[in-house]
Amino acid sequence: MDNLPPAPITSLTPELEARLRKQALDVLSYLVKTNSATTYFKESSVLPQFRAALGLSDGNRLNALDHSANELFEIFDSNVGLSVYEDYLPVISRFFEQPCNKASVENLMAPGLPVFIAHSSGTSGGKTKYFPKYRHPDHMSRAMAETARLANPQSRNAGKNCITFSLAYRQIVTPLNEDGDVAKRIPVCLLTSGLGRIENDMPVERDAFAATLKIPNYSSPIAVSFISNYKSFLFMHALFALVEPKLETINTVFATSCRDLCRTIDDHWEDLINCIETGVIPGIDGIENVKDNLQRFLQPSPNRAKELRHIGKATGTPGWFRQIWPQLRAILANASGPFSTVIPEIRCYIGPDVSVETLAIASSEAWLAVAYDPRDLNLYKVVGSDDVIEFLPVDEPEESKYLAQSWNVESGRKYEVVLTTRDGFWRYRLGDVIEIAGFDPRDGQPLIRYIERRNMHIRLANEMTTETQLRDVIDATSDLFGGVSEFCVSPDYRQTVAQYAFLVELQGDPGVNISAAPAALHDQLQKHNENYLKDSRAGKIGAPCVRVVRPGTFGNLREWKVRTRGAASGQVKVPVMVLGKTDCAWLEERIMYDV
Repeated sequence: MDNLPPAPITSLTPELEARLRKQALDVLSYLVKTNSATTYFKESSVLPQFRAALGLSDGNRLNALDHSANELFEIFDSNVGLSVYEDYLPVISRFFEQPCNKASVENLMAPGLPVFIAHSSGTSGGKTKYFPKYRHPDHMSRAMAETARLANPQSRNAGKNCITFSLAYRQIVTPLNEDGDVAKRIPVCLLTSGLGRIENDMPVERDAFAATLKIPNYSSPIAVSFISNYKSFLFMHALFALVEPKLETINTVFATSCRDLCRTIDDHWEDLINCIETGVIPGIDGIENVKDNLQRFLQPSPNRAKELRHIGKATGTPGWFRQIWPQLRAILANASGPFSTVIPEIRCYIGPDVSVETLAIASSEAWLAVAYDPRDLNLYKVVGSDDVIEFLPVDEPEESKYLAQSWNVESGRKYEVVLTTRDGFWRYRLGDVIEIAGFDPRDGQPLIRYIERRNMHIRLANEMTTETQLRDVIDATSDLFGGVSEFCVSPDYRQTVAQYAFLVELQGDPGVNISAAPAALHDQLQKHNENYLKDSRAGKIGAPCVRVVRPGTFGNLREWKVRTRGAASGQVKVPVMVLGKTDCAWLEERIMYDV
């Protein structure tokens, strides 16, 4: 690989420490001076002490000359506590009032009106959260620009990229001006959808025109991005990717979506080739509004169809996709944490010579980090240019006075991420736990590994088992299963003593020793969790059961979430712990057998 980064360092030099401090203080100074004029800053019950310390109790905006960057940081550090989403909900809810008046929402969280409102993916069991996203100057948008560049690499050989982003939205917010006219149309959509619109200059007013276009180095026409049906969304991306013999990258947000795309090609191979041969878009569900625009970009290609038939459905040979696309060089998808289990199956399709690369850690709230080393799927570099990123040690009380800064975090220590953002959030608890893996020797930025969501656990007695521990026990026992493609865990109360139910989708045939899996999982859980060990020995928790689900179940679960809950095709996931009764009942119907 070209341009590999230098090895991380474990501690900062005084020069790097000073550089990090200056950057963070400059960003904070910009954010405070810019957002001190907003409604939330003036009205928030979280910030009165901060406003008073700045001398802004009368609602004035902070003057750029009032405080130095160092003074401003000291005031901020001493007077701003931790916040959670509920602190912002009363203000953000104004966007969804009927009618929505421009005067009520302009300058609400940041100056002006938002470009879009990002919503959380809505697939982790909690209520959907909304985050207004504003346009910012270039020097405060470097993370987005860098990720956009990496997501759409430019080819030297006329190669194409299959980029599976969605332009669908849940609703349009339409603030009205004093005359009752719509001042702006603001889509409520995924972060990736909103950023795709910004990057490609696609406001919702121009959707009808955008749907007639095709970006030159994309394999799919833009019309595919407007398909809400998950299976049809994947089918169309697969179809237009197969048309292109010079495909170089496949870019999905999550590795699980990439696995679903691989299976779509596998399961619909003959149908896809027939479409390519005839040049006819099939009448599948959910494409009615864009079918004509899709059809204009699909011409009969009997030679490509003949070439694909000659290659055949070589799923038994690792690297089948390299036969289909000899120039394929990378899969771009988040493959860390809960998404890592599908990598072996993806490898069966792409072979050993195509790299799997993670681009970034991004949430609906903000960009957190970009990939540091393409050889390591869970090593990221914190982005310190756009937002203020602080770190709350997980082994300390959950109070702002224990926050660490980018220049004094410790290698090997775990922290919860806390954000002060361009979009008007102040010391907001993200809920993601990371581990410091060192520092970039070039600029000192912390390098991190994603660990898990904080306070996400399964509990039957006194134990609390985290998603990281569940992934670790699956990793330790995967060979017994014959290869685990995806899994989730839910409580099982069918027996007198409650137990964990591991619902597992296998990569292929079950392993010859799969019958030993429940006992092995029990043993690993006891090793990873002391309270699980105590409670299981006390008879409060039974040995886990293993329930094998039908092939394709997790892909179908993602499709079901898109169809029934408004999740977006471009960014749908299944949590490691499935606790909701509706989800558990849906999975129960797809169980083939208990081990």
